[in-house]
Amino acid sequence: MCSFSSANSGHAQAYVCNIVATVHPEAAGALRQECMALVTRCTGLSDNKEKQVQVREMQESKTQPNAITMMGILCSCARLSFLKEGKSVHGFVIRKNLDPENDILGPALIDLYANCGKLKTCHKIFDRVKDKHVISWNMIISGYAREGMPEDALSLFKQMRALTIAPDEFTLASIVSACGDIGSVNLGNQIYNYVTKIGVSNEFVLNSLIDMYAKFGDVDSAYNIFNNQHQKSTVTWNSMLWGFCNNGQSVEAMNLFDQMYLDGQKMDDVTFLSAIQACSDLRDLDKGKWIHHKLVTNDVPKDTYVYTALLDMYAKCGDLWMARSVFDIIPYKSVVSWSAMVDAYGMHGLVEKAIMVFNRMMESKIKPNEITFMNILSACSHAGYVKEGKLYFDSMKKDYGIEPKLEHFSCLIDLLSRAGDLDDAYKIIMSIPFSPNSGIWGSLLSGCRIHRRLDMIKLIQENLDKIDDTGYYTLLSNISAESEDWKQSQIVRSRMETSGLKKIQGRSMVQMR
Repeated sequence: MCSFSSANSGHAQAYVCNIVATVHPEAAGALRQECMALVTRCTGLSDNKEKQVQVREMQESKTQPNAITMMGILCSCARLSFLKEGKSVHGFVIRKNLDPENDILGPALIDLYANCGKLKTCHKIFDRVKDKHVISWNMIISGYAREGMPEDALSLFKQMRALTIAPDEFTLASIVSACGDIGSVNLGNQIYNYVTKIGVSNEFVLNSLIDMYAKFGDVDSAYNIFNNQHQKSTVTWNSMLWGFCNNGQSVEAMNLFDQMYLDGQKMDDVTFLSAIQACSDLRDLDKGKWIHHKLVTNDVPKDTYVYTALLDMYAKCGDLWMARSVFDIIPYKSVVSWSAMVDAYGMHGLVEKAIMVFNRMMESKIKPNEITFMNILSACSHAGYVKEGKLYFDSMKKDYGIEPKLEHFSCLIDLLSRAGDLDDAYKIIMSIPFSPNSGIWGSLLSGCRIHRRLDMIKLIQENLDKIDDTGYYTLLSNISAESEDWKQSQIVRSRMETSGLKKIQGRSMVQMR
C-alpha cells in the first residue's frame, strides 16, 4: 500500500488495487491490471532518472487519460517521493478537467503530498475531498504519523471515529505507531483490546503493537504478541530485537538473534544493527566478531549505519584497531561515522587522535553536529585538555550555530572541575539557561573533593534540595567527613533521613562464560 511505502515498498501495487476494489468494486477486475501495470513499470526500475523518464512518458502518453490512469501515475510518484513530477501530474489532471477531489484521485493526491512531507497541501486536499472513505483517512493519518506528528494523527483518528467511520488494518497500524511515539498508554491498550476482540491478524498491525509496547517499556506484552504470531516475517523479528535492545535487555536480544539464526530466518541490515548494538552493550567482543563475519558472508547490504555500529561495538569492546579498520573502509563517511570515531578515541583517553579525526572531518567539509561536539568535549574532559575544550565549546555556537544543550554544559563543567577551575565552573552553572541536573552538581562536587575546595560545599549544598539522587548526598557527607567536619557531615545525613532517602547499594554485572 502506498501509504506504507516507506516501510514496505512491495505494497505499492496493493494500494492501487485496494482503492479500485474498495471504491469501484464493479470495475475492479478490468481496471486492476491497468493500475498494477502502471506502478510496476516504475517499481522495476533502479535508477531515479529512469523512473522520472518513465513517469514523464506515462504522463505524455497519447492514451486518453482517466481517473484510474492518473491515480496509477500519482501512486508511482508517491512511492518514489517524486514531488516535482507529482505536482506536474496534479496540474495535468486539472487541465484535462478530471476531478482531483473525487473518491479516486483525492486519496492518491493526499498520499502523494503526505509521502513527500507536504502536509499542509495534503490537508487542504483532504478537506476538499467530497466523499471521504477510510482510504482518504488512512493516507492523511499515516502521513502525519510518518512525519513525526503523532498528536495530529491521533486527533484525525478521533475525528474519523466521531463520524462512525470504521478503521481498517492500515488505520490501526498508523495509530498504534502514533501511540508509541507519544507514550499514549491508555489509547494504545484500548486499540490492543479492540484488535484482540475482532481478531486482527494483519502483520503491519501486530508488528506496530510490538513496537508500541516496546516504546512503553512493556517488553513482556511486546514479547507475548511476538510469540503469538504464527507467521513471523523478518520485520517481526526485527521489531522484537529492537524492543529488547532499546529497553536494556541485551542478553534477551542476543538469545533472540541466536534463535532467529538457528531457525534459518532471513536477516537484513536492521537485524544485524540490533545484534551489533546488543554486543556493544554487553561488551562481548567474540560474539561481535562472529556477527561481523556473518554480516560479510551473508552478503547483507551495509550502509553507513551498519558500519558505524560495528565501529562503535569494537571501540566499546576495546579493539580500537578493528574500530579504525572499519572506519577506514566506510565508503561514504557521514557526520555519524566521524562522530563515532572521535568518540572511540576519546573513550580510551586518546584525545590527540580524537582531535586529529575531528580536524580531518573539518577538512572533509563535513559539518559537525551536537553529538560530534559532545564526543570531542568528553574526550577533552577525560584528558584534561581545558584550553581545547573551551575552544570547542565556544565554537559550537560561534562557528556552527549550534546552541549548547544541558549535556554540553555538563561536559564543560566536568572538564573545568577535573582541572580544578571550580570558580569558573560554578559561575557557568549559575548562568546555564536550564535547571542543572545531578550530573552537573556531581561533577562540581567531585572536583571539590579532588582539589580540597571545602569552601564551596555550602554553596553547592543550597542547591542539593533540588536533586533527588542520593549518591550526591552521600558524596557531600563523605567530603565533610574527610575534612573532619563531623557536624556538617551529620547535617547532610540528617537531611537524607528527613527526605526519606536511602543509599542505594552498588551492583555490578559480569558476563558468565
